Amino acid sequence: MHKIPQIDLSAAASGKIEDMRKVAETIDNAAKTIGFFVVSGHGIPKAIFENAYDGLERFFSLSLNDKNQCRLDSGFTKAADDYTPYGYSGLLEENAHAYMGRRDRPSDYVEKFSVGRLILDDNENLPFPKTGVAASFRQDVKIYYQELDGLARRLTELFAIALNLPRDFFSTRTDRSTDSLRLQTYPGFKADFDNHQGMGEHTDGTLLTLLTDTSPGIEVKTRSGDWIRPELQHIDHVLVNIGDLMMRWSNDEYVSTPHRVVLSDQKRQSIVYFKLANDDTVIESFPAFLKDRPAKYPPILYKDFSLGKMNALFDRDQQAS
Repeated sequence: MHKIPQIDLSAAASGKIEDMRKVAETIDNAAKTIGFFVVSGHGIPKAIFENAYDGLERFFSLSLNDKNQCRLDSGFTKAADDYTPYGYSGLLEENAHAYMGRRDRPSDYVEKFSVGRLILDDNENLPFPKTGVAASFRQDVKIYYQELDGLARRLTELFAIALNLPRDFFSTRTDRSTDSLRLQTYPGFKADFDNHQGMGEHTDGTLLTLLTDTSPGIEVKTRSGDWIRPELQHIDHVLVNIGDLMMRWSNDEYVSTPHRVVLSDQKRQSIVYFKLANDDTVIESFPAFLKDRPAKYPPILYKDFSLGKMNALFDRDQQAS
C-alpha cells in the first residue's frame, strides 16, 4: 500500500450498528496494513481547529524569554514522577531517536507547548504565558483537547466493534488516562542546521495518536521501506496512527508504523493528541489475536509500559519492562 486511507466517519454518526460496523471494518483494515488513516466527517466544527492554530501562532511568536517562563516546574502537577506533559520545550531539547533506544543520534528541530488532562480544570495553575495571549490561548487549547478526546473515544469504540469486544472496552480502560496534547512549530530549514530532522524516525507509545497540521512534513514508512507523505487536504482532517500500546494489545496484528518529520524551507505547525490508557490497566493480547499463535508479550501494567518509554525519551537509566 502506497497511500494513506481516507475514512469518512459521518456514516457512523447514525448510531446504527450496521453503519458503525462498516466504518469499523475500514479502520480495522487500515490498522492491519499500514497503521495510519485520515479521518473526516467527524463533526468537530472547523473553527475549533482554526482557533487552536491561531493560539499556537501567537504563543510561538513570543520572545524566547517569554516562552521560557512557561516551563514545567517538576512535581507541581501532582504526579508521582516528573513526566507530566505541561509547558514549553525548545529546539533540540528532545530526541525521538533516544525514545526508540538509539543513542548518540541528533536531537529534533522542533519547539513544543504541551498540556495534559489538567487543562480541563480552569483553576489549575498551569504554565501558560502571563501576557495578553494567555486567556484565549488556554481556552482554545482546552476546547481542542476536549474535542480530540471525544474523537478518540469514538474511534476506540469503532475498534471495539471491529474486534467483537464490548463497545465500552476501551472507554473503561482509558477514562483516567493521562492523555496529552502537543502544539508544535517546526522551523524552516536554515543553513546552520546540522540536518533536516524535524523529528527523528520513531513509533508512538500510545493507544492512538491524532494529528493535524498546516503543511506537509510528516512521513510514514511503509512495510517495503518506502517513505510516503499523508495527504491532509484541510486543517480539520485528522491523521490517526496506531501506537505501540495498541500494537501490543493486538499481538502485533495492528501496525505501529515508524514515522518522522522532515524540515522544508517553510515553517510547519502541528497539533498532536496522544491517547493513552489508565495506569492500572493490564495490557494483554486480545483473544481474537490468540487463536492461531501465542501471545508475543507478557501482560504488563500500562504504568510500567509508559514509564519505560519516557525513561528512554529523557535518557534515564531505567529501561522499559
